[in-house]
Amino acid sequence: MIASIHRTMRKLKRSTGGNAAMLVALCLPALIGSSGLAVDVAQWYMWKRELQFAADQAALAGAWARSSADTQGEYITRARQEFDANLAATKGGTPAASVTLTSYNGGTDNAVNVLVSVTKPLAFTKLITGGDTTVQVTATATYSAVQNYTACILSVNPTDNKSAIFGNALTGGSNCGVGALATGTQAIVETGDSDVALGDIVSAGGIEDTFSNNGTIHEFVQGLSNPYASLVEPNPAGQPAKTYSCPLPTYTWTAPVYYQNVVTYNYIYHIDTVVTLGPREQGYLAPSSNTTPAVTTTFTSQPAAGTTVYSETNSPWERVGTYRGWTGNRPLYRSENIMSYKIIGTPSGPIASGGGDLTARLEPGVYSNINVQCATSFASGIYWINGSLDFGQNKPVTGSDVLFVMLGTANNIRINSNSNVSLSGISANTLQSRYGYTATDAAKLNNMLFFDKKNTSDFDSNGNATVDLNGVLYMPSRSVKINGNMSSGNRCMMLVSDTFVVTGSANLSNFCAPSSDGGMKIGQRKVSVRLIR
Repeated sequence: MIASIHRTMRKLKRSTGGNAAMLVALCLPALIGSSGLAVDVAQWYMWKRELQFAADQAALAGAWARSSADTQGEYITRARQEFDANLAATKGGTPAASVTLTSYNGGTDNAVNVLVSVTKPLAFTKLITGGDTTVQVTATATYSAVQNYTACILSVNPTDNKSAIFGNALTGGSNCGVGALATGTQAIVETGDSDVALGDIVSAGGIEDTFSNNGTIHEFVQGLSNPYASLVEPNPAGQPAKTYSCPLPTYTWTAPVYYQNVVTYNYIYHIDTVVTLGPREQGYLAPSSNTTPAVTTTFTSQPAAGTTVYSETNSPWERVGTYRGWTGNRPLYRSENIMSYKIIGTPSGPIASGGGDLTARLEPGVYSNINVQCATSFASGIYWINGSLDFGQNKPVTGSDVLFVMLGTANNIRINSNSNVSLSGISANTLQSRYGYTATDAAKLNNMLFFDKKNTSDFDSNGNATVDLNGVLYMPSRSVKINGNMSSGNRCMMLVSDTFVVTGSANLSNFCAPSSDGGMKIGQRKVSVRLIR
């Protein structure tokens, strides 16, 4: 029996017939399983790919919606609409996409995230696992809205490194912005590490990293420009020629004066014959006199000590009797004569007075020079200067709604160490109503205070000056150094220069927009939307 079994087994061992069928039978489960798995994986991959594409489009749609103020509240609706529009195989039964805001690269809520999770049955996988298959995708798109770059201090030099320099002792701060058109790698730099606020710090070139303490850095920005570059110098043709001069004072002297009234009488008989009566005849008409106490009197010219002056009045003629003379009797008339003697003691003085308030009151027009020598007030309008504009020392200078136009290449504006200046720029209304500007051109020059386009010399403002400027200082060819305060109170000033250095104890609080339309618009960042994951 055992031997028979052994023989049978040896025969089977030597036989090769039916091996293929056996192998097929043995491998068939694996073949069927792998084929089923391949079908399920392909299905799963198709779902994931479709959902990922739909999520990507949804994130981009939500980001575009957020980039505009008009649609930023609709970003969830728009994202879900775009998600649904890109579904095909997974359409129907797919839950709504989860759309949320997230923060990216240091920003706050500046990206839209879309998360989608779908669970569906796959035939073979469910046979193996006993459950449905879940596919989850996510997409995030970041966005930046349109941003207008503005500045209240602008360097327009196109190439220089260090075209805008800030010192380390500055005070105050401004959120109006700083700009530089220079393309150098260090267009805006610091000489220290001040932490005063500057707002947006924008440059066509590089900006020193330390400015991250002062505001938001925007470097290597394309398309920046000088907003006043196209302005044409106001034309002085037909404007009156004017001369600066100070009113001359008058002087007065004071002196003690004694009044002495002396009364005498004149007589006349008949019509025109004056008679002088002898002492006996006029005894009963003796003069009367009196003396009043001393008072102090003012004189417009200097009197000499001991000088006597007087005034004289005469009463009307009245009949007092009859004159009996050799020619016969005639009517006798008398007139009373009063003489006031002013006896002057030692005068004191002189005291300056007169000339109004001793203020030079200037009118718009063309001036060869204005060198302030006395208190000076500028009336509203445009002042063309062919020479220098020197604000003097310790003399108050005031003016509202004014524009100073420097006509030559060497003309100079000088603010001295003890200048006392309070000025505000011209209004668009004055430019239109008085000088015939169109509304568009007047708006471009609105608030302009100094139009100094041609001068290439340096301009310095020192810290001891009492300067209160409200308006635009347009000096695109000059290097400006501010070593102290340029304004005070609630006044706002904007500066355009070739290059500038703000240093010393300068307070930046008054670098602000003079009107509600904001600072100078120097460029714009366009809408940007991109998929980040």
